Amino acid sequence: MNWRRVYSIARKEWWHITRDKASFILLLLSPVMVLVTMGYAFSIDIKDVGVGVLDQDLSPTSRRLIAQLASTDALRLEQWPRDLAEADALLMRGEAKAVVIIPHGFEQAIRSGDGAALQLVVDGTDPNTAGHAIRHISAHAQEFGSQEAADQLNRMGIPPVQPPLDLRLRAWYNPGLRYTISMIPALLGIVLAVPSMAASLAIAREREWGTLEGLIATPIGRVELILGKLVPYLLAGMLSVPLCVATAVYGYKVPLQGSLALYLALSALFLFATMSIALFISVFAGSQQVAIMASMMIFLFSGFFMSGLLIPFSLLGPLIKMEAFMFPTTHFVIISRGIFVKGVGLAQLQGYVLALAALGGLFMGFTVLMFKKKL
Repeated sequence: MNWRRVYSIARKEWWHITRDKASFILLLLSPVMVLVTMGYAFSIDIKDVGVGVLDQDLSPTSRRLIAQLASTDALRLEQWPRDLAEADALLMRGEAKAVVIIPHGFEQAIRSGDGAALQLVVDGTDPNTAGHAIRHISAHAQEFGSQEAADQLNRMGIPPVQPPLDLRLRAWYNPGLRYTISMIPALLGIVLAVPSMAASLAIAREREWGTLEGLIATPIGRVELILGKLVPYLLAGMLSVPLCVATAVYGYKVPLQGSLALYLALSALFLFATMSIALFISVFAGSQQVAIMASMMIFLFSGFFMSGLLIPFSLLGPLIKMEAFMFPTTHFVIISRGIFVKGVGLAQLQGYVLALAALGGLFMGFTVLMFKKKL
């Protein structure tokens, strides 16, 4: 091992990164841009859903129910159809995502204690928005019904019956249950793999441009060449980590509960693991297009569908889980969420840290063994 040779290769690769604007943007700025774009797309909390109300009863009780539904910013009562045909037209045109129908005799049915019917019609073309409307309207309807029953008992001189179970809810780590706080740290595991896509071009570019013959003719060893290729991309990738963290904290208001120094250190380990895989791809890729397509399939596909970002990890089958743990993104998504949201330390993350180190060392060894100094 001659470190001067490693330095020479690293300096050559660093010059290429800084002189080629496309490579420099890919390494430094594209993780931030991808985080901003994807973060906005995935972290929008559904609220202020347009709802129509068809009040056929026109009673004080129905007006109290309508006031109950309008008491939150989760629903926006803005449409007042006069009949069922107009309510159907609102849903057809998309002017309302749900319509609450209060039938005739609603007040009388409540006062008689027979139970009043209340109909909710939702637009099922958007299941997320429909589910949001169903949950909030159902909760308000149940609360309204409980309050009306208690008021009737009070008027009759009967003390209200206390429910047998008093459920008291407390959400740890994310008290407001903000979707952004869970999604943005996980997205960091996806966007920080983007610099590795540039590293997958390192050897494929030399082969495609015809400059690999010159490197083969030099006394540089295989380990020296691979390390010289790795270090510049690793350093360039680390420059984007503080930018991404600052975007998450100041742009999306995601609090960093854990140690920033620990997060930077584990980000470096994650970049080492992903770039080792990228260099392994570059050894076999015959062209830069093949290398970039292969790295996109490995880093982006596994990150979206096998890391727990979109699909809960507990829902994956045993074989899929085993396959998911072979990708560094799966481990880093758990690490990122743990440090950001829970503020965990190295002791709680040591299993995932060892997995990243093992993946990086394993693929680095494979890369050195499979790279031959011959055409």
